[in-house]
Amino acid sequence: MTVCLPDHCRECNGQCLKDVEFLMGMPPEKAKLLLSHSRRLCLPKGAYLFHEGDPCDAIYIVHQGRVKLCAYDSDGQERIASIFAEHDTIWEGVLVPGSYYSASAVCMSQVACCRLTRKDFEEAVREPELAMRIIALLSKKIHDANRRNLLKSIADPKERVAGLLLYRYRRQTSDTVTMRLEEMAGILSLRPETISRKLKELEREGYIRKTGQSSIQILDADKLLGMVSY
Repeated sequence: MTVCLPDHCRECNGQCLKDVEFLMGMPPEKAKLLLSHSRRLCLPKGAYLFHEGDPCDAIYIVHQGRVKLCAYDSDGQERIASIFAEHDTIWEGVLVPGSYYSASAVCMSQVACCRLTRKDFEEAVREPELAMRIIALLSKKIHDANRRNLLKSIADPKERVAGLLLYRYRRQTSDTVTMRLEEMAGILSLRPETISRKLKELEREGYIRKTGQSSIQILDADKLLGMVSY
């Protein structure tokens, strides 16, 4: 792992984990102990949290920046399985004994995150209320993964792009989706130039408005929903 640790990031004593969703409701004394075991990491763009094939030995909670979970197919084409942003937790495979990461986690920008070892995480989930929270969150992750897979099954490229914009829009509070063409291409298995054309079509038709190189404002989410068939 490539780690860049400025002095102010070397130790946070777990304070940055106070508002993490799956930890809420945990007994204060146990939460304090768990949080004291976390390690704060500040990573530059392009750094890896973990590589494909590494043992699943920790969870990562993103506090700032974005991380992509990606792998490469036999043709060398990057495939993006998921993108994580602020408050997201990366725990792919950590609850499966003897598991290994099936993709790499790469920083898309400068990233601040906390690393909690598998051992400490497994100790924490012995709390019944916490275990139920994690079951609910994992169920949501499975639902989200199914939605992304459905997007790839849509034949019409414009509908596929519209579906991805709607998916990202629903996961945030802002009406502006921030995604580069290369990211969209990796998620949807489309060429960047195809996505560019379809974005222009959606903009001409009044669904969206480009507000920056990688910023897309959703003008009418209901209209987008109407054109997506899944």
